[in-house]
Amino acid sequence: MRILIIHQHDPAINHVGGVGTYINTFIKYAPSDFQVSLVGVTTDSKKRPLGKWQQLTLDETTFDYLPLVAAHPTYHGRVPLSLSFTWELLRKRRQIDFKNALVELHRIEPELALRDIQGCRKVLFFHTHSQDLYHKQTEVFWKHFPWAYFALEKMLIRNMAQCYSVREDLIGWYHAKYPGLIKNFIFVPTWVDEDVFRSMPEADRRQTKEDLAQQYGLDPASKWILFVGRFEQQKDPFLLLKSFQALNRQLKDTQLIMIGGGSMETEIRSWIESHHLANMISLIKPQSQSDIAAWMNASDCLALSSAYEGMPRAVLEALQCGLPVVAVDEGETARLVTSPAAGCLVKTRDPETFSQSMAWLLGETPDRAACQNAARPFAAKKILDELFASYRALQKEEMFCHAA
Repeated sequence: MRILIIHQHDPAINHVGGVGTYINTFIKYAPSDFQVSLVGVTTDSKKRPLGKWQQLTLDETTFDYLPLVAAHPTYHGRVPLSLSFTWELLRKRRQIDFKNALVELHRIEPELALRDIQGCRKVLFFHTHSQDLYHKQTEVFWKHFPWAYFALEKMLIRNMAQCYSVREDLIGWYHAKYPGLIKNFIFVPTWVDEDVFRSMPEADRRQTKEDLAQQYGLDPASKWILFVGRFEQQKDPFLLLKSFQALNRQLKDTQLIMIGGGSMETEIRSWIESHHLANMISLIKPQSQSDIAAWMNASDCLALSSAYEGMPRAVLEALQCGLPVVAVDEGETARLVTSPAAGCLVKTRDPETFSQSMAWLLGETPDRAACQNAARPFAAKKILDELFASYRALQKEEMFCHAA
């Protein structure tokens, strides 16, 4: 079975976006009879030349890869990457063999370049709620023209053999928006790679914290609050920063560690300097999955202040590592943080409330088992086996149609 993933993703870099992690783990766990290829972007056109099929290896899995655009998927340029990627896809699609492939999309825009392609079936994934295009803190280009996006989507979505969403409430919303247009729409939860994210024994946690503290100049005796994600408006980093500032007035032995990158990094650094918090807040570049797992085992809580969410992967990864979570109640987060032992959901978006929730959680003894129990239903192998079965069903349906 040929799976052709088309998305503005570079699989060779450390990244903090959930879609990129999805693609990498999909490739890692793909069954032996799945031939997976990726059409994406490259951050290093010397090592990974543009417009040339090449082979990459991830977690001992080798796959074909065609980069179309030289760009970083996390950082935004003057021209939206989704548009430049779609344009290059249109120009270079003759280099791609679509025959009998299942084409996997994570944005609707590439379908503009593919809508007249014959001999393949297409599936589309939604990673947030589409109404978030109207959210004042979205960084998506279409926020300026949401009417144009939905007109485009209505025209193109009819070409999808299957749609998947990490938010269950999106399915009913789309059935109401396009009555009778989308027949096949399935809820597929986010998953966590349990081979990478594991809970360490307490002695190993302490040693990992000592090692990271020495490497990054941190205080191992303080409480570590960890953020992992993009430095973009969606993640609302300034709510987290202001919340930490309020927390620091109560608890002096705390440090905020923000791992990620994005277009707001310069602004965040400036805010930290102006509020004299440089000794208490550390910004660290994107890390590998195994390194993120180490940070999660070394930290005392994960904090997520998102303005809107799908089903946040960082929350699942933290819980799988036995790390409790403080998060704003957005998207499917309540499906993950299911008990006070696993963390705290914040209902209001103000720094005082968020800081109080962090202070409460930091004062509690972590219940590692409760955190892992919350993550257990979302193991990668379990969720992906169900997704792979859905793909096989689409293939059988296609074969039946050809036979008929």
